[in-house]
Amino acid sequence: MKILITGSEGFIAKNLISHLCQFEADVILFNRKSSFNEIKKIIKEIDFIFHFAGVNRPTDKSDFTKINVGFTQKLINLITSEYLKIPILFTSSTQVTEDNKYGVSKLNCEIILKEYYNNTKSPVYIFRLPNIFGKWSKPNYNSVVATFCFNVINDLPITIDDPQKKLKLLYIDDLISQFLDIFIKLPKGFKNIELKKIYKCDLNKLAMIIKSFKNERNNNSI
Repeated sequence: MKILITGSEGFIAKNLISHLCQFEADVILFNRKSSFNEIKKIIKEIDFIFHFAGVNRPTDKSDFTKINVGFTQKLINLITSEYLKIPILFTSSTQVTEDNKYGVSKLNCEIILKEYYNNTKSPVYIFRLPNIFGKWSKPNYNSVVATFCFNVINDLPITIDDPQKKLKLLYIDDLISQFLDIFIKLPKGFKNIELKKIYKCDLNKLAMIIKSFKNERNNNSI
């Protein structure tokens, strides 16, 4: 079996790759340093795609459309031009319901994948992700937990604009567990996956919890 992972240098992909060793699979990695021609050469051999590629904090906001939507459309065009039916797992965002360029770009990707399913009946699995936390996440980029941890351990201030803002948090290993469950079972259809083990917390409480970890270490109470 051959698995294609787009966005292979990202936080989520790195965690998935570390778990895929339990399967007898050839994992093909695609990232910003790769050429799309590399996918063209092997697309007929691919059995499953984990589609993580995209940007969430570009310097140019037009990249939301150019990269997120553009690459997804390019990938689907390649698959359909070869008359292939490859199951795809796509990491979308809970922000698809919000009026911002990132959310709109993810929603447009979902629409492209929905059309792919309608035309081919190849399984598509949509994961609308909340805030993901865990190992290898980057501070000041893709995880508020990582940002708070980095600031606290480095004695930097934590800035909270809305202390009561409610967060939905999902631990990376719990997410990967659901990925692998889908990968193993391969259910049919176009599915928006219901996420399990979601934690709810406001920003102020999250900051207090993370600060308490450092205080307990300093006080030798752990």
